[in-house]
Amino acid sequence: MPRFLAFAYGCEPDKGSEPGAGWIWSRMLARIGETWVITRENNRPSIEAALPSTPERDNLRFVYVDLPERARFWKRGMRGARLYYVLWQAAAVSRARRLVRESEFDAVWHLTWANAWIGSMAALLPRPFIYGPVGGGVRMHWGFTSVVGFRGTMYEVFRALARGTARYFNPIARLAWRKARLILVLNEDTRNWLPRRHRDRAVVFPHAVLDRPPRPTADSRSPGRNVALFAGRLVPWKGGALAIQALSLLPEWRLLFCGGGPDEARLKLLAARSDVEERVDFLGWMTRDEVTSWMRKADVFLFPSLHDDAPFAVAEALAEGLPVVCLARGGAAAIAGRGVPTASVASTVAGLAEAVRESSNVEVPAFPDIDSRAQRLAELLRERFPSWGIQVPEETNHPEAIHGPTGLRGDPPAES
Repeated sequence: MPRFLAFAYGCEPDKGSEPGAGWIWSRMLARIGETWVITRENNRPSIEAALPSTPERDNLRFVYVDLPERARFWKRGMRGARLYYVLWQAAAVSRARRLVRESEFDAVWHLTWANAWIGSMAALLPRPFIYGPVGGGVRMHWGFTSVVGFRGTMYEVFRALARGTARYFNPIARLAWRKARLILVLNEDTRNWLPRRHRDRAVVFPHAVLDRPPRPTADSRSPGRNVALFAGRLVPWKGGALAIQALSLLPEWRLLFCGGGPDEARLKLLAARSDVEERVDFLGWMTRDEVTSWMRKADVFLFPSLHDDAPFAVAEALAEGLPVVCLARGGAAAIAGRGVPTASVASTVAGLAEAVRESSNVEVPAFPDIDSRAQRLAELLRERFPSWGIQVPEETNHPEAIHGPTGLRGDPPAES
């Protein structure tokens, strides 16, 4: 059985996005070999509460590292978080060096954050290095600046500059790409974004993995209750404006927004201008359980994000048997199995509306569950690293494809 030393800055049970990915991937590695995970100290309470009931607990060990309290006061917003993350990596590598001297590890693995252009200092350690899954390579479609608005366009300009600069001048990222024996990427866009000489070691493997059984779905949609659901942060690039424009072509449908953010005021104004405000409901921030409760009452998950890498919300929708309508860009389409092509804004909006109308006739693919993903990961590692003697774990809960929509079932929870 191989032994892994994993870096997971974000790692928390029962969470989505980066924290959820760090936790579920730590468990996946522990199904394949003994796994030590270096993570942040503030993740300790939730990890230690969940560990006793975790099936892989005998193969999991956690090491908690953080900067001194006085070094955390300035960590506000994403800019502060990114700088803190780089400094945390340095502290984590220092601790990892001691672990490597004390124990034999077959590989060092960077799990989270899942960003290809920030890089990973774990590549400095004297062991085979595996990088990912990482994203960050999905480009903005510059023909959609009218959709994201002025502020959204400014954000995309700065994002493009940051990604481009990091691709050529970030030594930590370039070191990670060069040293990695295997690079897992969240989508094909990120694989193509990497310098060409590294792409033969890159494999598409989204990190959105769920640990739950599939939910049985209704055989037919509830008559007269056509509801599309959007869930996520309300920021311009998430495509809320595209969802509202598509709704204007769907007079028989309602649209629910689960989430909040700086783009909410602009979206409300757009709904009013599009004469659909009476059919749009902004439900605000919700817990993960509250969002999945709404998914069980919707007919389609409408998620026209312009550059999400591997959205957990899409995997959650599939787990609820909910058809997903998204764009053929980034990780959403990779998880959902299909997406609406992006040409002009008008043709894309029309394509989204048509996909919503036809959503009751499409097959909902199996969602990415931990059993099937762990098996695929073990097979990949056995192929790439035959000397490790990896045994492929058996699947115990791999769902078959789910047919038909969910339909609305009852009223929303009172607290929502």
